[in-house]
Amino acid sequence: MSIISQKQLNHCQRLLFMSPVALGDFLYLKTFLIALKQQNPHIELDIWLDDNRCNTDAWRLSRSKILQQWIEAEPAFNRSFGCTDSVAHQTAQIAQAKQHKYDVIICHSGSKSQQFSALARQISPDAFIVSSIAKAPFKGLLNKIIFRHSDSLYQLDANRLAQDHHITDRFYTILHDIAGLTLSKPDFMPALRINETYRSNTQQWLIKAFGQQSGKIILINYLSTNTKRDWSEEQVIELIELILQHRPDGRVVLNVTKEQYSRACELVASSLAAQQSNVAVFTVQDHFFELPAMIAAADLVITVETAIMHFATAAHTPLIALMRAKKPYWAPPTSDMAQVLYASEGKGYVSDISVKNVYETYISMI
Repeated sequence: MSIISQKQLNHCQRLLFMSPVALGDFLYLKTFLIALKQQNPHIELDIWLDDNRCNTDAWRLSRSKILQQWIEAEPAFNRSFGCTDSVAHQTAQIAQAKQHKYDVIICHSGSKSQQFSALARQISPDAFIVSSIAKAPFKGLLNKIIFRHSDSLYQLDANRLAQDHHITDRFYTILHDIAGLTLSKPDFMPALRINETYRSNTQQWLIKAFGQQSGKIILINYLSTNTKRDWSEEQVIELIELILQHRPDGRVVLNVTKEQYSRACELVASSLAAQQSNVAVFTVQDHFFELPAMIAAADLVITVETAIMHFATAAHTPLIALMRAKKPYWAPPTSDMAQVLYASEGKGYVSDISVKNVYETYISMI
């Protein structure tokens, strides 16, 4: 029996799902939230993304904006509340959320579970609140005090899952146990629906960047939001040189965020001057779907441990993913179209994966 009963869901008009998700999280999670909406079509389903940091870090505000654009494009969701850049902004957003008088709130967070529990009660004093937590502090002895704002507490028992389980198995189990969601295993993996406008714009961008060249498109993403998951500039330059030696007509698209764009352009100009006509730096300019459209247009994606690898999987684009061995359940399913290289040497950082290893895998797949 689920924590939230079907009777509660039948009487629920508005449900708020609170989680500071990243892009990759949301790609997989949305499958199950959409299924929950389909099983309860009368419920208005909203999403709270704010991570409670209240700062002006460009990367988190940019990611939040992209997520909100994505959520807006999904008919299952009514509205979203993004990351705030100040306490005043967050206070105003809480006041806005209060107006919707949520009947049920599900909080799903790791290190900030206690904060989200209190915030949920602030947003809706009368809501039935369930907190999904990663770990119980103090071995759970103080749960009633720490999570006093929540009506129920849930902690996933990963031992119930197969040893080789995927992140989709985790998300399904969480929403099944909390809200009674049912979904067939073949429907767990996400799909990306890309509007033809974005596909067309991508082709125009490629023509502008490479002219009439028609070589294979290799999209490379070497940076993340964590240096432990980054590849170095020297490594990516060496790989690009090897790729273009192997395929002189190849088209290499270097994907970066807006914050990284200037440095990436400088890097290409200074280190790849002879091959510059075969290398272009790409970043999302206006809308989230520019990125999935570029991934879908590529013949191969080579990426460090970011959402890019999940988007490539959803777009059915051949993929080489460079990962730490820390959380293997996040790895894309291995197949003829997807290879995962793990950092098994040194400190176990992604930069410990050699250029030679990546290039040999590239040769086997292209």
